[in-house]
Amino acid sequence: MLRSCVRANPSSTLCFEVVHDRTLSEEDCGRLAETATSSHSSVRFHSVASDDLAGLPTTLLFGSIVWLRFFLPHLLLDRSRVIYLDSDTLVMSDLQGFWDTPLDPHPLAAVANVVEPSVRPHVEALGIQYPGGYFNSGVLLMDLDRMRAEQSSEQLLEAAADRRESLVWPDQDALNVVFARRWLPLHPRWNTQNSFWGWRRWAVEVFGEAVLEEAIRRPGIRHFEGPELSKPWHYLCPYPGRKEHRALLAETPWAGIPLEDRTAATWFLRLFRGEMRYRAYARLLQARSRLPDLAR
Repeated sequence: MLRSCVRANPSSTLCFEVVHDRTLSEEDCGRLAETATSSHSSVRFHSVASDDLAGLPTTLLFGSIVWLRFFLPHLLLDRSRVIYLDSDTLVMSDLQGFWDTPLDPHPLAAVANVVEPSVRPHVEALGIQYPGGYFNSGVLLMDLDRMRAEQSSEQLLEAAADRRESLVWPDQDALNVVFARRWLPLHPRWNTQNSFWGWRRWAVEVFGEAVLEEAIRRPGIRHFEGPELSKPWHYLCPYPGRKEHRALLAETPWAGIPLEDRTAATWFLRLFRGEMRYRAYARLLQARSRLPDLAR
């Protein structure tokens, strides 16, 4: 992600603010700095102590790192706004137009999330109208001044704690509750998600055919959201963008790392398409949990 941002913005001055939970080693921080630093960019690292996360719900699926974006208004006191990017994104175009998006009076801007029908009752239970009212938290343009004035961090932490039993997508649910009907919808090209291909018919419901097609044809930020199989570093990833990810990885200190889970069994699973591949891989993981040496 860092390398893609440098590559796509050769004439912009960039400052990367890397937020972590103190599990990054000194060596990894050095490698990240090397990846992101150029003649027109710099990197700063910010760590959040585990004690600050202690009162938040434990997320076995996503990890506690999902809460770190809540702390940005207080971690970046010298910044008035920031573009937040999940680490499973690739920047595909110049970000200046995105950065200059007028936000007032909105605290943040985001792209709507495509939600499968089985989970839409959960979104509605949060008090959010679907389609279009629920945003994806992987790419955000945040007005940090306004968020500090509104004490948004405190509201987000309170929402996460109060709703701990009902959260499905932990940070994303809390953000949508706190900023319901107060966020600025962005063109989906600024968060072109895997669901635009995998759930195209439902994505059309959210964005319309023409706008969706433009996002797919000309993504500004490519987001590989979803479970491990959806990531571009996984052997079974079925979505566009994996080749671009591998090419950028080759320019970093992590060049040459093989794709995850490339085995005889997963080679066979590549014959499956769409949801069948996901279901087959889920069954393989279940079998491995019972027989650890299976298909390795």
